[in-house]
Amino acid sequence: MSPEAVFFDFAELFDAEEYLYFMAESLRAEDTPAQVDFLERALAAPAGGKVIDLGCGHGRHAIELARRGYQVVGVDLVEGFLDVARRDAEAAGVGATFVRGDIGHFEGDGSFDGAACLFDAFGFFDDAHSIGTLRGAHKALKIGGRFVLDLRTREWMVRVPACAVTDMGNGDLMIDRHHFDIATGRFVDRRTYLRGGKQREVMFSVRLYAFTEIRLILHSVGFEIEGVFGGFDGSPLSANKPRTVVVCRKVEPPTESTA
Repeated sequence: MSPEAVFFDFAELFDAEEYLYFMAESLRAEDTPAQVDFLERALAAPAGGKVIDLGCGHGRHAIELARRGYQVVGVDLVEGFLDVARRDAEAAGVGATFVRGDIGHFEGDGSFDGAACLFDAFGFFDDAHSIGTLRGAHKALKIGGRFVLDLRTREWMVRVPACAVTDMGNGDLMIDRHHFDIATGRFVDRRTYLRGGKQREVMFSVRLYAFTEIRLILHSVGFEIEGVFGGFDGSPLSANKPRTVVVCRKVEPPTESTA
């Protein structure tokens, strides 16, 4: 696989306005309040506690957490998403803080009661970056603080159809052609946007981790697994569920080992 499959222009891939346009229906189906209900139970942070959302995107989880009284910091690499998050937080009348940063190189200060990395924010770059993200979450937390990591289930993703089309009903299309590269463990996507008579092509890939892999890495970083689920509904982990949601707790300082 070429290096371009791992390292790509995030700003080009995630044009915030375009992404939110094509993903609007999918995002509505996500039921953010219900997902944050799960997060509240899983994180068990004290009322008014500090929570960090690593890879916060346009802030839908962070804003809902802030609406419930938590002190929330959202970190993301895409300035366009952060602009939307800040605007929406102001409109909601909540005080969430959004900062631009690379979650793979995040330096936490041990002051947070809870941390999360959600909705496909994990695995875009190489394994060192993924491990760096987990170490950053660990450093951000107080001892005993909980971390929720939301992944796509590898066993589910390797079976998805090779082509998917999002049709906006007005001639605008988002076409994804993808495959799983077994040599690298990456889900490779070549995406075409057709909008207003114009065409744009992007390519990206995401590392898919089996639960056994990510469990080993989390342990090596200093997390203890408390539960793993097949979704935010609390269902059991399953190859027939698209999500793997891991709940873990900071129990010790990170080690230098990555496996």
